Amino acid sequence: MVTRETVNVAVAEAERFLARAHALLIVDNQTEPADRSVYYGSKETGALRRASMDLTRALADLRKYS
Repeated sequence: MVTRETVNVAVAEAERFLARAHALLIVDNQTEPADRSVYYGSKETGALRRASMDLTRALADLRKYS
């Protein structure tokens, strides 16, 4: 059910996801092109995946009809 709280949670999770994505891109820009392992098992990709999962759950809460 859409409430002010569920919208605020979704916005916060979206902002957190974007912050993690930008952090990964910053690390990528600082990495040599031959060493692009930042996308495979780095702490930045782990944080991005977790933020993505939390955002997905927050968005699912917005779609609930209860």
